[in-house]
Amino acid sequence: MTHTSPLRQEVRSIESQVYELIRDRIVRAEYAPGSKLLLIPLSEELQVSTMPVRSALKRLSGEGLVVYRPNKGATVEPLELDAFLELQEIRMAIEVLAARTCARRADPSVITEMRAVLEKLRTGALSLEELIALEWQGYLVCYRGSDMPRLVDLILEHGRLVERYSRAAIGEVFDRATSAAEYSDLIAACEGRDEDAAQRAVESGLRRHIRTLSAQLQKKEDE
Repeated sequence: MTHTSPLRQEVRSIESQVYELIRDRIVRAEYAPGSKLLLIPLSEELQVSTMPVRSALKRLSGEGLVVYRPNKGATVEPLELDAFLELQEIRMAIEVLAARTCARRADPSVITEMRAVLEKLRTGALSLEELIALEWQGYLVCYRGSDMPRLVDLILEHGRLVERYSRAAIGEVFDRATSAAEYSDLIAACEGRDEDAAQRAVESGLRRHIRTLSAQLQKKEDE
């Protein structure tokens, strides 16, 4: 049996932290689409060597978040409407499957947990970031209720890939009333074992983001 040395574990930990930090800044548009991500300035800003920064940029390139060119640095990928629409269509398929399966099984404990999320979504004193996280958490409660772990892994993967697009669609104002209404419809569908209603509830939010961001990106292309 081979063992990872403590030093190697520490290097991986630093690489992971740098990756998550840069990724988070891209998702939150602190590093705007099209902006340059230069190796040395980034390493100085983050107070690490260039090695974990280079590793992070390569990994982010694999996710489609940056364009990485060795010896030339990297740039943040622009928000592309076609890429967003493709990701949303994939999400539509896999999230609808999970929601329909959860509705068919209608586990009471899952519905109870979903209702607790809905109450926080409606009345909790939450920041924008907390509301975004809570909404996603609520849908994941339903999807995990499908008892299909591989499907949930796919949902998580594509949720991360589309995250910056979704945040751009939300902007600085979270439509709390609409979000709560859509989630309430999903709960009612699961309670009533109505797979078609569960599908409509999930599709509603995803299509709302498509309409919002499509209009935003089309406007930028026309400018």
